[in-house]
Amino acid sequence: MKRSLLALLVLAARLTACTSAPEPESGGEVFHTTVENAAPAEDPATSAAPSAGGAIWGENCQADSGRAWYTVNPVGDENGTRQVQLLRLDYNTGKQDCLCTIDASPQQVGDPLVRNGMVYLVLDQTLYRISEEDGQMDTVALDRPIFPVLADDVYGYDYAFDSGSNSIQLERLDLQTGEITLLSMPIQTLGVWAVGEPRLLICQMATDAPLPSAEQGEQYAAAIQNADCVYSWYDPTTGATEKLLEEPYYGVEQEDGSRRRRNFLGMADGRLYFSWIVSNGEEPVDYGMESCDATGQDWQALPDAPVAGEAIWSLEQQGKVRWILGGRGSGEYWIYDLSTGQYHEMPQVTAIDYWPWLLFRNDKVLLKFDGKNGEGMLVYGLMDGDAYLAGGTDWTPVERYDDNAPI
Repeated sequence: MKRSLLALLVLAARLTACTSAPEPESGGEVFHTTVENAAPAEDPATSAAPSAGGAIWGENCQADSGRAWYTVNPVGDENGTRQVQLLRLDYNTGKQDCLCTIDASPQQVGDPLVRNGMVYLVLDQTLYRISEEDGQMDTVALDRPIFPVLADDVYGYDYAFDSGSNSIQLERLDLQTGEITLLSMPIQTLGVWAVGEPRLLICQMATDAPLPSAEQGEQYAAAIQNADCVYSWYDPTTGATEKLLEEPYYGVEQEDGSRRRRNFLGMADGRLYFSWIVSNGEEPVDYGMESCDATGQDWQALPDAPVAGEAIWSLEQQGKVRWILGGRGSGEYWIYDLSTGQYHEMPQVTAIDYWPWLLFRNDKVLLKFDGKNGEGMLVYGLMDGDAYLAGGTDWTPVERYDDNAPI
């Protein structure tokens, strides 16, 4: 799914893999000066790369093989994990099985990446390369843990927020050799999105002076009062950036003193989609959606939604955003289908039932249901996307590999 900018900034504050971010190699230093629209420092050791690996897919597409959705199930007892099962959900049949079992006791388990008939999985400091066809595997020892959440055909990518530099650090894993490279990122990068392109969309915080650490609450809050958000394209192969647009971090002030702020939703058919919200500081007063081309120009408003409410959720299909969901809550949700340009009112959707979780390549949607009014295990079901948008409620339960198997 795509996240709003605010949500992604929260996500960026996590430290992935429970380890400290490695120090950049020579030439990849983290800067403590603020240069508006600055390009990252380039050095062959950190920025140069072989030919690009093609389109980079986001976190909710990288485990979709085109016929199955992959998840990982660590199996163990009170003494810890003893095995790791690689599970696959055939979304044509709705049945989940186990492709293979790895005899290992890892402390850290990554998410599967699926590319060109292979599943890539990191357990601790070992990269497993597993054939989709028969579950045969080989392994590559890694220099340090890395748990990619984005991927193209050649590399996996992981990112983490470094509080010392107030910036995201991006690492790249070569899926064949296991080589890990720390890439040079622009200073004060606080958002990263994969949009099904060979480049990433990023958001930087532009300030008049270097930001204090986010841990210095009051000082940090004061420093960002006049900050701008700068959206740019970032090429992980070269480290080059291309500015798209810039606006105040807290939104553009309107004539009545309210502020209009954008949140990024995703990209489709060469256009970038944003929701916007106008707030008077106490409550939202207006909502909408708009798009621009890949250069940050040609802004176009999307039609008004059937029910007023912020766009809060988006679903990708093959790396591109397809559906945008919004509304006011139970019984008043809507979905905007970018492939048709049509709104669909979704009276059957609540926060706990008929919630669209994933949109697969065969146009089936994975739905989440509350098992027992918040007291039981979640139930998952599959439904044809068109039937779902038409208000249908006839769904097929997913048959899990076992009662505790994750989806």
